[in-house]
Amino acid sequence: MSGDTKDQDRREYFRVKNWMILNHQVIESLDDIPESDDFSLESSPRIKLLQQLSQLDSENQVYLNTLADKQNKVGGYLINLNKKIDFLTRFVLQSLDEEHQEMTEVDISGGGLRFLTNQNYKTGDLLKIELVLVPECVGIFAYGEVVESGEVSGEQLEIAVTFSKLTEADRDAIVKHVFKVQSQQLRHEKGNEITNTPTEQL
Repeated sequence: MSGDTKDQDRREYFRVKNWMILNHQVIESLDDIPESDDFSLESSPRIKLLQQLSQLDSENQVYLNTLADKQNKVGGYLINLNKKIDFLTRFVLQSLDEEHQEMTEVDISGGGLRFLTNQNYKTGDLLKIELVLVPECVGIFAYGEVVESGEVSGEQLEIAVTFSKLTEADRDAIVKHVFKVQSQQLRHEKGNEITNTPTEQL
């Protein structure tokens, strides 16, 4: 196994639970979907726009990092432009209709996701998936296969989905999100440990 493969497997292992916007629907086959990253062109206009805004933000950050003095006019302009992109991204997110605004708790990694649904999905079903990572407002588009499906309560099922098609850019965004959430959770846990530590009575 090559070093790159080991790194990818390690990245896909780390996972977190977090609330995000999730949409999914069953599809018949993956046969008509392009093999290259062009398959992401099948995503909705909202997801495409969020992805384009995210790409602009990443490129802008590279330019900012190369500036020796971020307070000069060029640096100030890029900082303001970066803020504009961020505001526009959040506006797009807030303008999603009620169906798309429903938040779902998702257990996610670079290799797939697990969540509760009212849809009667079965093991082997193929899904088209769109999700928005929160709070980053990054749009993700993927195809996946249901590898586990079990009833939890009432009409709800807990399903596990493995990504069948996911661009490397989207996988990187998910892994970055996972590490960010894990870091926040660790800081929160350490903060609680400090707060709950008994002090010595004098």
